[in-house]
Amino acid sequence: MKTMPKLAHLTMFKDIVHCGSLHDAAKKLAVSQPTLSRVLKELEMSIGARLLERSNRGVRLTAVGELFYRRIDAATNQLLSAFDELRGMSAGGEKRLRVGMSVDPLLCYLPQVLEGFNRRYPHTRVTVVEDGPEGLLARLRNCELDLAVSSLNGAAGGADLAMQALKSERFSLYQGGDLTAAGQPPAEAKWVVPRSCSVGHAAIREIAERYTPHGQIVETDSFLATWCLVRRQGYIALLSDRVVAHYAPQLHLQKIPTQGIDISARFYVFTRHEPATPPLSAAFIHLLQTLQTG
Repeated sequence: MKTMPKLAHLTMFKDIVHCGSLHDAAKKLAVSQPTLSRVLKELEMSIGARLLERSNRGVRLTAVGELFYRRIDAATNQLLSAFDELRGMSAGGEKRLRVGMSVDPLLCYLPQVLEGFNRRYPHTRVTVVEDGPEGLLARLRNCELDLAVSSLNGAAGGADLAMQALKSERFSLYQGGDLTAAGQPPAEAKWVVPRSCSVGHAAIREIAERYTPHGQIVETDSFLATWCLVRRQGYIALLSDRVVAHYAPQLHLQKIPTQGIDISARFYVFTRHEPATPPLSAAFIHLLQTLQTG
């Protein structure tokens, strides 16, 4: 009778795939290369098929290996997540909530929601991940997040995820510095949008083509970089009216009129389909909904 593979061996196999070679995986894991070779051989004997093809350039998944990797990836992540959560609870009552947000809802809601959540659950460690809609849903499906907040923006929820709609938020174009006398952006304006923005790409391109056909669109990896370009160098960015009104009225950003273009976004809370929403996730979602109605 064949024995079941050990969890440690499955995670080692994933590291070999991620690193692309036994040599690099051994360095990352601080184990010997023969140890990884032995683990790989045991897995292949357990499955009854070759999982990796080796060459001088590294390793490559076989057809069976690809199927094996897909099957164990989410399962091992979920098991490791459960172990971490239980260790935290036994070590001192600490619990954990992992929240993913695209940049727009993160700025709209996170500070106020987090303040209320921390008051109610002071011994819960909250981890926040910023990513675009597709990346967030992939992380949620892979059990790396407990919930995600984003617009749809082409990233369909799917039958495996539950989805709750929040109210729509209004967005406007803002710029630091002076506008032209006509109240429109300069003819060769520079536009900036963070890559994790779940609203801005299509809207900004539409407006840029209308007002400034020779303008330039710069993408950034964070909202902080976006904010600096807007504030200090006069770039134009699509920002939430709620964010500007609440957090930065003293910066004197100027709103740019966009006649005939309606810029709004509806955000959604995504969770995995489960018999019941975990209490911490349910509490966070309730605070989100309360903030919007307040």
